[in-house]
Amino acid sequence: MRTLFFAILLSVLCCATTAKAAVELKQMYQARVPVASQAAADRDAALQEALQRTFMRVSGDDSLLEHQEVRLALQNVRNFVQQYGYQQGDDELILWVQFDQPQVDRTIQSAGSGIWSNLRPELLFWLVLEDERLQRSIIGTADIEPLVGQLREQAQIRGLPVKLPLLDLNDSMSLSVLDLWARFDDRIDFASSRYDADGVVVARIYQSDRAVTDQAWTLDWTLKLADMRWRGEVSADERADLGAKLIADISKQLSYRYRISANAEAAGLWRINIVNLPSVTDVLQAEQRLNSVPSVNRVQLISYGEHQATFELYIQTETQQIMRALDISKQFEPVNQQQRDSFATPVYRWRQP
Repeated sequence: MRTLFFAILLSVLCCATTAKAAVELKQMYQARVPVASQAAADRDAALQEALQRTFMRVSGDDSLLEHQEVRLALQNVRNFVQQYGYQQGDDELILWVQFDQPQVDRTIQSAGSGIWSNLRPELLFWLVLEDERLQRSIIGTADIEPLVGQLREQAQIRGLPVKLPLLDLNDSMSLSVLDLWARFDDRIDFASSRYDADGVVVARIYQSDRAVTDQAWTLDWTLKLADMRWRGEVSADERADLGAKLIADISKQLSYRYRISANAEAAGLWRINIVNLPSVTDVLQAEQRLNSVPSVNRVQLISYGEHQATFELYIQTETQQIMRALDISKQFEPVNQQQRDSFATPVYRWRQP
């Protein structure tokens, strides 16, 4: 019965196509952190914590915090603050702060790292737990599991959009614990399609082999994003801590691919063609979106006609990094997936916001 159900739904799925697009994060340079009081010492400590989180969110680079340039910035955190204020939470006082974006970006680039665009892939997390009794179960969005709380909190800090499955009848009919544990791609892809996420993470949680590590719990994970795959493994004494470590590990690997660093030697002019621009308003929106890509300093319209435009960009990094940023944008669709290997001007199709 379950096999028949899977086959029928798969045939329906094949008849429909769903456009997936990265999530555009807002307020990348804002942070909210708990603070003990409004005293100057507590405020300064909270501002430093907020700036640390902002550096990590914007760059995705944990090692950045060890750089002398960043340490100096944290010592002089007030120079980065545009606005701050206090908000009363349910059971704690919260410091809200807005940092100066150009100054944060310059510090990150001076430290040799780069800017991870505010267009981030939304990831669906399938978590399967093997407990102390060797019983396996899938963790869903409604489950009360400390690991999930840590995962969500760390994802919020690092700017990584996440989803967890509902584990309703549809999920139980299309995917089993065994399917996840064995990582059967066809089953996982099918069950994941209803959530319309950009990528799918499968994480297995189990007790560690003490011959390999002295920590009690291990989580191994795989991420499938378009035609790319990543994998990793984290360990912790407390099972709950695996959630934060999982997000940190994934963010580190994704940001390494997608962040854009300034490179003076690669600076120069680069042209790009955009099609499907039926109005001047569309042209202006496309120009604005190109201007928002990190390390794009200036965008100039060269020509426009027959619903297509040619733009010239002054960039401060390699063209490959700019193209990677455009690839995950919901507005720019590459006309030819192989165009990055060609010397010809790349062509993108504009999609309405």
